[in-house]
Amino acid sequence: MPKGSEEKVGTDTELVAYRVFYAGPSAYPKAFEGTGFGVVLDDDDETCYFYATTEDFEEVLDGLHLYNSNWPDKLTSKDEIYIIWNPEFLKAGLYYRGAFQAIFDFKEAKACCRTGFPTAEPSGWCTSSHHYDPKMETGLTFNRVGE
Repeated sequence: MPKGSEEKVGTDTELVAYRVFYAGPSAYPKAFEGTGFGVVLDDDDETCYFYATTEDFEEVLDGLHLYNSNWPDKLTSKDEIYIIWNPEFLKAGLYYRGAFQAIFDFKEAKACCRTGFPTAEPSGWCTSSHHYDPKMETGLTFNRVGE
């Protein structure tokens, strides 16, 4: 599959898992049609971030750091990566290696990631610290999906 391609599992009215087919450093966008929101997994070969954006990707609302290129646990093409979307709670989570790595709660304007970096801007979109909060996983639990 080409870079950035995805496979959808679920229906539009339920929790939806979008598989990201990671093919190396690149931007992997996902818009949530009709919500006004989207996310982008962005690996520029130096750092990797997960961004909350507007649906048209014109504005970045917030960014969460995932890893640096010299970290041993950076993403590879062998990783199963999912963007999990819950339309009811307006939440999106990035899931790989058996855990959520970053979560955006668009309804509450909150965000968290495993690195807790960068510090949320006091005057920015996010109203929470970026430190990982497992309570934000509520509404995003899903069963692993097959190929």
